[in-house]
Amino acid sequence: MAVTPTPSAPTLRIPSEGITVDIDDPDGQMFMLDRSLQGCVSLAFSTQIDKEHPGDVFLDGSPTPYVLADVLAIRGVTHLGITVFGVLTQRGTCHRVTVRGFRDLNGTVMEPTSFTLTTLPDTAPDPAFAHHDAIALRAAEEGIVLLENRRNTLPLPSGTLNLFGAGVHAFRTAIVGAGRINPRYTVRLRDAIEASDTFTLNEELACFYRTGTNDLPPRDLRDRARALSDTGIIVLTRPCGENTDNSSDEAEFRLDSAEDTLVRTVCDLFDRTVVILNTPYPIDVSFMDTYPVDALILAGVGGMLAGPAIERVLSGAVNPSGRLSDSWPRALADLPADVNFYDCAGGKTRYNAEHRTWIDTAYEEGIYVGYRFYSTFDAEPAYPFGYGLSYTTFDLTPSATINSDEGGHPHAQIDVTVTNTGERAGRDVVQAYVRKPHERIETPERELVAFAKTPLLEPGESHVVRLDVGADRLSVWDEEVSSWIVTEGEYTLFVGHDAADAGQTCQFCLDADRVLAHGHPVMRAPEPVTALSRRDPSHTWPQGTRSGIRDTPGFIPVRHVPSRDGLEEALPSDTPVTFDDVVAGRATAADLARQLDVDQCVRLLVCSRDDWGMEGTGAAGIMATVADVDLPEFVVADGNSGVNIRKPNIGMPTTVVLASTFDVDLAEEVGRVIGQEAHANRIDVILAPAMNLHRHPLCGRHPEYFSEDPYLTGMMAGHFAKGLESGGVGACYKHFLANNAEASRKRNQSLIPERALRELYLKSFEVAIGVHPAATLMTSYNGVNGCHTAADTELLETIIRGEWGWRGMIMTDWTSYDTCPVDMMVPAGTNWITPASPDDTFTAPIVRAVREGRVGESVVRRATAELIGTLVTVRALASQADSRLSEHNTKGESDD
Repeated sequence: MAVTPTPSAPTLRIPSEGITVDIDDPDGQMFMLDRSLQGCVSLAFSTQIDKEHPGDVFLDGSPTPYVLADVLAIRGVTHLGITVFGVLTQRGTCHRVTVRGFRDLNGTVMEPTSFTLTTLPDTAPDPAFAHHDAIALRAAEEGIVLLENRRNTLPLPSGTLNLFGAGVHAFRTAIVGAGRINPRYTVRLRDAIEASDTFTLNEELACFYRTGTNDLPPRDLRDRARALSDTGIIVLTRPCGENTDNSSDEAEFRLDSAEDTLVRTVCDLFDRTVVILNTPYPIDVSFMDTYPVDALILAGVGGMLAGPAIERVLSGAVNPSGRLSDSWPRALADLPADVNFYDCAGGKTRYNAEHRTWIDTAYEEGIYVGYRFYSTFDAEPAYPFGYGLSYTTFDLTPSATINSDEGGHPHAQIDVTVTNTGERAGRDVVQAYVRKPHERIETPERELVAFAKTPLLEPGESHVVRLDVGADRLSVWDEEVSSWIVTEGEYTLFVGHDAADAGQTCQFCLDADRVLAHGHPVMRAPEPVTALSRRDPSHTWPQGTRSGIRDTPGFIPVRHVPSRDGLEEALPSDTPVTFDDVVAGRATAADLARQLDVDQCVRLLVCSRDDWGMEGTGAAGIMATVADVDLPEFVVADGNSGVNIRKPNIGMPTTVVLASTFDVDLAEEVGRVIGQEAHANRIDVILAPAMNLHRHPLCGRHPEYFSEDPYLTGMMAGHFAKGLESGGVGACYKHFLANNAEASRKRNQSLIPERALRELYLKSFEVAIGVHPAATLMTSYNGVNGCHTAADTELLETIIRGEWGWRGMIMTDWTSYDTCPVDMMVPAGTNWITPASPDDTFTAPIVRAVREGRVGESVVRRATAELIGTLVTVRALASQADSRLSEHNTKGESDD
């Protein structure tokens, strides 16, 4: 007689030493996989759990909130997320957690389980990094945007601060994913106020918000707060990061009912109300029209020193000088891109990178993204691009001169006298826009062509800012001749403080078209996408019918591209070539590549592994070691805002906060600091800057990207990359191209009209490369117009290497081979396939393609030569940085 085995009870997978929690890193990796786990410490059960019969979780003997999640990427088990962010608020504390009563799908109940949960201890600043920390603080301060300051509410007088909302303790200083930071220490807003010489914190009120909610305090507590100060401050916070997009639901783009009630009640109770947006992407600010909020501050997600930065703005020690790098919409439906962006609101599936759903995204808005749309169609945003207030006032007096360059093309020089007419010292941002002729080729009403930030100006002080507007900033892409041209007609230049404020400065006319540069008719969508037109908006307004989820896998139709050319043959040499020979200039990278066999070449072109394991350093990728080929170690790591490894280092603000500084010199300094710390940690390339455009506010990687504008993006990214490489590591422009949504990103196809492709999505990279040709570039997960970017010869060979003269290495984004075959990548121009594996899983298909004649051996050698050339470049960057450091140390010793 068979005996039915007794099913084993479900268990929690808990390390024997217990769980350690960083309360300053609230969302973590599991948030990337399932958003319900935000603010949680996540533990996996041994099996799936019956959610219809929940159990109990106790923290220090009291019931505590939790969530149960069946994570798509980790099948067969249920994760228990215990809410700790905003609940555990003290560092260096131990807590007892008890879990009981959960049952599996067979009804078997777990044994009660208890374990220790410890928060990481507090850490003090390291004096050795004082200069780096000062740059992080400055970037956070200058990226803060003052959106409203009615009745001159700010700066606040000294006294007690009443902080309301979950953001009091659940204050975010970083995002998740590639943009994550691991700082040496963190100073949250509450920490900064407690340490302030100007303010004291209402501790009783702050203690109430250790629930991690936006609940209203009891009436008596509110009344005691009112007696301490006539000002109430609300901190609204949002999580964000790669792998999933945000939604228009409550508690994401929109305020939820608790937040709305909180704003209304605080406005009713206090004479003055301040709202601080600790949000990484634009949210609905219609509450500013509904309730009498006096001041609105966009703090964003400001890195390890976000707290002191906000405290210094509140006190007036810092005069805010940030400007919006995006237009903030009144409603998402106002945006012409909205009908072509997958929004998971209302209970729809929130697709992440691992979903096997194929999505088409048609860019029917064409060139009308952000302020280009608002200025052209007379629509009004909540706040315009480039907008930001100050505690002082500035007067602008522009004077423009129009000349011709050596090629006879127009060039404008605008000298703007900026005068501080207020009573406080401050910095101003001067912006120049152009209205181009649109009789033959349609153009937007406004395009940013130059910007500059003044130094700190004392009251009454003036400074002259010079803005140069070259012909490249005045040109348009002519699809008929596949060229950049400056068209015949009237040009108007505008100068001001933002896209809506800029006033007319001068006009000039051209009597004929002038061709600046010839291109190629490539990357055109197999089936044309109708783009929004100012000439006929009623018939071209986006409908969204070309976008959506498809049942059929793959990109349909497919845009076929040819293989690139291979490495030219050369006479064989009897003298072996070494890497040191290439570094010394005695031989070329091509010489070294020619003496490797196909297997050796392919092994180099395929990354060996990442180092994300529990015992790893956290590096994203490590190049394979090939026998008998003496090449240096090559290690890369993420690093938009710091070095994303396990060893603590600098923690800068998110990229969008940095963009809000409108300060290219500061962007370069931020890059240099990150580069220096990466170099010190034996990293060779930092996988940054990320520079896709903010096509839609709900993109999950919005905080990692700079702006809706390609020129601002390219200028800030180029200077950031220049700084990184001066610090001793290679930079990496990513994600090339149009990675503007995270929903099923490996299977999401961007269908982009040609002019939008050229003037927006390619232009940001072209501008950045013009500022600084970084060592590497990373393709994107998505496809563009019928072809995966990692396999697109027209993109990688014709445009970037041909038209732009790019000489660096091109790598894939991680695991792009899930949807794009590796043997299609190398012939298209890809040099490094990541993260792959040390075995032949990803090398064998390429070798087989060479053996079968589908991929040329010379093509493989050319890709290898380009990879080796980049290793030489990176070696030189490191050596130059070491030399500068040695000279600095020697000078310091002599000064002593």
